[in-house]
Amino acid sequence: MVQFRGQTQLAVLVAWLLAVPAGFVWLWRTRVPLDSGNIPVLVAAALLAMAAVYFPVLRKGTRLTLVGWLTLPAFFLGGIFVEAVMMQVALLAAVPGNRKSPDPLQRFFLHSLMYFVLSVVSGAAFYASGGSIRETGFSDFVLPAAVYLAVHTAGKIGFLHLYRKLIGNPHRFPLRRIRQDLVAALVILPYALSGYYLYLAIGPAGLPIMAVPFFSVIFLVRRYDTTERINDMLAKAAELGRGMSGKLTQPEVLDLFVRSMPNLLPVDLLYVYDIRNGRVEPLKIMGNGEIASAGWLHMDADTGIGSMVYHSSKGRLFGCRNEWEAYLNGSHQPEAESLIGVHIVRNQMIEGVIAVMCKRQYAYEEYHLRVLELLGSYLAVALEKSRHVLRTVQESERCALTGLYNYRYMENAVHRLMEQVNSGGLDVLSCVMLDIDHFKNINDIHGHHGGNRVLVEFARLLQERSDASWTASRYGGEEFILLMPGVAKDESVAFAEAFRAEVENHAFTVEPGGETGPAMIPVTVSIGVATAPADGESGMELIRNADRALYTGAKQVGWNKVAAYTG
Repeated sequence: MVQFRGQTQLAVLVAWLLAVPAGFVWLWRTRVPLDSGNIPVLVAAALLAMAAVYFPVLRKGTRLTLVGWLTLPAFFLGGIFVEAVMMQVALLAAVPGNRKSPDPLQRFFLHSLMYFVLSVVSGAAFYASGGSIRETGFSDFVLPAAVYLAVHTAGKIGFLHLYRKLIGNPHRFPLRRIRQDLVAALVILPYALSGYYLYLAIGPAGLPIMAVPFFSVIFLVRRYDTTERINDMLAKAAELGRGMSGKLTQPEVLDLFVRSMPNLLPVDLLYVYDIRNGRVEPLKIMGNGEIASAGWLHMDADTGIGSMVYHSSKGRLFGCRNEWEAYLNGSHQPEAESLIGVHIVRNQMIEGVIAVMCKRQYAYEEYHLRVLELLGSYLAVALEKSRHVLRTVQESERCALTGLYNYRYMENAVHRLMEQVNSGGLDVLSCVMLDIDHFKNINDIHGHHGGNRVLVEFARLLQERSDASWTASRYGGEEFILLMPGVAKDESVAFAEAFRAEVENHAFTVEPGGETGPAMIPVTVSIGVATAPADGESGMELIRNADRALYTGAKQVGWNKVAAYTG
């Protein structure tokens, strides 16, 4: 399809080279002589036609050019040649606006060829229906003028529809666009006739009389459309803000944010950066609608697009790659052209950066930047809420002293894991109960502060040696429980023995009160192991059996031992 599209575009260029230059030569030789008094007003009309093309009516993303109210009177005065020249001159004003299209040069040649053909065909239809230029009557002039405009409108719709078919566009030609072109024709016809007869009546003064209300209405419609689009975007932004505020975790907030952005802005690439200790680190990346891993090398705060936006005093907006490529400083960046970047601010501190890119040039306007700044504020609030929720959950699930899970969390976890064991979703579940030996003596000799130091250090060792899938918790006092899903009894006993030996050889440091300095004391641990389903059918039964193994198999036969439940 890409090759076929390229062939069609080449055919358009060849057709333009064959038809337009030679056609103008033919029109020049067959032109109707032009009254020299009409030349200045036609030049002024051509400039206004360029303004009409440069400032089209914008309605819900559709550009509607009402230039016919100027080119049609030009045809009535000078024939096909004058109208064709004015139309081609007016199209030059579309070149700056076409920079947002994927191929602006191709777009110009397509429209130039189309409007030249339409000028000739519509003019021929006008003459064929009995019309003649410079007519001063009205009744005999209206029907040919209407035929001219009908042929012009139908030809334009048919030309664009055919071109879409030839380049393999799978979407149907939008009916809304057809309706808008028909409405535009109904507006242009009376306005063009009024302008023509006003010129015949009062001369060049009729041009500004017609131009002022026309461009005033165009300006108002454009402002209304822009306001409507901004309001729609703000409504979507507010909805996204409410959606993000309902998420409880940072990943959920970021996923919703990046997935929703293409519904608000033209987005091909999106990056959310975090600022940590003067470093710009990517949190979330989305390219072409797919969320990617943020596993980039961390960039120093003086390099990259994120850093450029971070060090800027305000948001940045760029229309093409040449304007921002120098800020890459050698870092990799996918193909992109337009770029906007804003700060994520909380409590007047920059905590992150959002960078949004589009592969089209000049895809963004100033209001896009403002909306993105608003979204950055929503994101900052949602992320702060998720952090607060995380802290609250951790405080409710964790032991404040050791940082391990507390009894309530462990109880829920063991019930959940036992349900998996009983349903066949999990083969085995080992429960390891650990009890620090002679802990009361540690408190008596070194005080509760010294005992707490031992508990914290013991918990740290247990957490470091535990797998990420295990659940390490403080059961109460100096007792700890380790839930090991998928670990058989012999493996859990081997782990327990290795950990017991590590604790025995570890130097625990306490700082008793008084003038004495830090002291290193020996600490040992007794451990009991039970494994479901053999050693229990419920979570509490599994814990009781691990506790029995601890006291009957370890503490009663001597401290500093590991014992497995034997039934």
